Amino acid sequence: MNDQAPAIASILDNLGMTDRTVSLLTVGLAETEITGCDAVHAYETLSGPTALPDALKVKLGIVVAPLDSMSRRDTEQLLARLRDVHCEKVLLLDTGAAWKPDELRSLGYLEVERPHAGGRCYLFDPDVFNQPREWNSPSDWANPENFRKYRW
Repeated sequence: MNDQAPAIASILDNLGMTDRTVSLLTVGLAETEITGCDAVHAYETLSGPTALPDALKVKLGIVVAPLDSMSRRDTEQLLARLRDVHCEKVLLLDTGAAWKPDELRSLGYLEVERPHAGGRCYLFDPDVFNQPREWNSPSDWANPENFRKYRW
């Protein structure tokens, strides 16, 4: 029986991710009790960051760290690969408190509330992390029509 599954389910509820009809990828969990998912791809251990098939695309990835089978550098690469290639959103449950918030913030993971979970929880959500910036628009500095008109 997996004792992390109820904590993960409550975290997802607190984040407003109540739609369980999504595809799910888990790393570091032997089994999941999160019901209602269309497809669950569960990996208890991985040999390295490139061990997942390239064609695997899911809505939500859940990683329970520390991953004993990988080095810290490989774990960083796995988190980046999950974020860039495999998952739209990634939830990291750091049960061993091995990561500092600043280390994961550089990868785009922000700390979130963690009811009933041991350790810290981090979420990569592009809608939260990549907010549109007012200054980065064609009407401002990036407008080719303004080239050679203004001196910066």
